[in-house]
Amino acid sequence: MLLLSLLACPSSTPTTSSPPAGRVDAPVAPVRRPVDADAFCDSRGGQAFIWPEVDGGAAPAPAAGWTWVNVWATWCKPCLAEMPMIQEWAAKLSASGIAVEQRFLSVDNKPTDLSSFMVLHPEFPKSPRLADVTRLSPWLESIGLDASASLPLHLFLKPDQTIACVRNGAVGENDYDAISAVLQGR
Repeated sequence: MLLLSLLACPSSTPTTSSPPAGRVDAPVAPVRRPVDADAFCDSRGGQAFIWPEVDGGAAPAPAAGWTWVNVWATWCKPCLAEMPMIQEWAAKLSASGIAVEQRFLSVDNKPTDLSSFMVLHPEFPKSPRLADVTRLSPWLESIGLDASASLPLHLFLKPDQTIACVRNGAVGENDYDAISAVLQGR
């Protein structure tokens, strides 16, 4: 009985516990910093963009305005993961008054790699394929990247088809504002 009374009675010694939680405990929102397009771009280019030779010989037609070129491959998991997002972003940019056309370039080893993938994934955009993958490294150097740059790659071309920005690597949810700034010439 004594044991039960000891367990049932509150201790008279004060405890050092944290104050009770408020009704809403939420993290403080981070301060939104200005977009730094220079930090987003791995190279600011400036040179004329020249398509590498693609299967079938005909490079995509130049866009009338800004162009977003995505270099990808069917074996590249980050490429596949970001594809729906970048397609949505092009529509979102257009809806906000920023005209941009997307072009895609596959660097898959064989034409059948790309064609088989496209049959299974018709939601992916049509994409020419680099005709000779051994020519990828020199082409990467011609656009201001290291010859061993990894995929995906994003190139943003001004209306005159000069390179405004080259991004090596996948883009993420937080990169939309930087892309928007690049496409507005900032």
